[in-house]
Amino acid sequence: MKKKFITIVVFIISFTTEAQVSVVKVVDSLLLKGNYQKALQILENQDKKTTENLSKTAAIYQSIGNYSNAISYYKKALETKDDIIIKTKLAKTYALAKHPLMAIELYEQIIQKDSLNLLVANNLGKLYLSNYKIALAKKIYQYLQKKDTLNPNYPYQLGVALGRQKDFFKMGDSFLEAYRRDSLHIKTIAGLVHFYKDLKFKDSTVLFIDKGLKVAPNNINFNNLKANNSYTNKDYKTTLKHLKRLDSLGYKSVNMYELFGLCYLKSEDYDLAEQNFMNALQINPKNSTVLFRLASLYYKTDKIKKAKVTLMRSIYLAKPNLHRQHYLLATIFKEEGNLKMAIKSFKDAYQNNSKNYKALFELAMAEDTYYKEKKIAYYNFQKYIERFGDIDTELTAYAKQRTKEIKEMYFLEGVTLD
Repeated sequence: MKKKFITIVVFIISFTTEAQVSVVKVVDSLLLKGNYQKALQILENQDKKTTENLSKTAAIYQSIGNYSNAISYYKKALETKDDIIIKTKLAKTYALAKHPLMAIELYEQIIQKDSLNLLVANNLGKLYLSNYKIALAKKIYQYLQKKDTLNPNYPYQLGVALGRQKDFFKMGDSFLEAYRRDSLHIKTIAGLVHFYKDLKFKDSTVLFIDKGLKVAPNNINFNNLKANNSYTNKDYKTTLKHLKRLDSLGYKSVNMYELFGLCYLKSEDYDLAEQNFMNALQINPKNSTVLFRLASLYYKTDKIKKAKVTLMRSIYLAKPNLHRQHYLLATIFKEEGNLKMAIKSFKDAYQNNSKNYKALFELAMAEDTYYKEKKIAYYNFQKYIERFGDIDTELTAYAKQRTKEIKEMYFLEGVTLD
């Protein structure tokens, strides 16, 4: 009798396992055909919600961009089994869903249990960098570059963190370490270009621009840098070569067309110079510098009436603009810990130029830190999201997360924020 009972139990377990395997096979075959809806129906209709099924359901939702459902199913999967892989996937989903603080919290939990998980540490470092936790990012990447002495990304990211801490020379050293590890690492080469450019080391700047172009000849950034550097050195032939490369890549900017115009002006090809200045003004009709260059061209070609009209427009648009000065002063006050004066100067910067999105964001950040009452910061974060939400994804993600937190805080106090 006992043998029969054991046989029956083994049969049931075997049958259940085989059924589960067949479900997974069916789901996988549907996913290969892109039939996500049917795959989800099969998984969600299963009576027994196994860890594997719940995790797979979450992964499908994540792949189609439904992060809310993905988070929900990963949480359910973790309730059935405390699995570090599932926890990592949940953290990644939080990051994709623009909930960086939740992702950070999960990654930190994982690292506490598994300090050798370099992939998780790297993801955590990126989140620290993008959420103004620079000291923590620096610590993570110092650890990572010691653990993996071949990966160039770790010293590069460390360099980024050091740069944000204004530790300029250590940033350069870190970029050089990344370059020693991989001389083809594009981000590192770009970092070294700007490092040497800031130092005004012309030869080293050109050296790394050329290295970047050798590795990636169609890279927009390196072609732009080469064009500008060549124009500064009065090498107009090389300037035109890289401007034409940019144009062939579909790149358009005021600076590109302005340089085109200046090069053609130097070679006295006035028609092409005018055409390119006009192209620049199509992108930004209020650019007083380009208007002045166009007016100078009209004067040079005896189109005096056009020169006068264009000059008047240039003069009108070149009114004093002090937002940069106010912004820098605010930054200094902030770094000194004088948030009251920082708030005033960030406000002046934004009022002087309502397109200065960083001034508005920093104003909200300073108000959030300085004032116990969070409503002022809340409304400025909201204004930032409404006006500039598409410009900087990292700043917008933070603003959205913070407005949500403030709104929830007031809701618990019985106050509803519009």
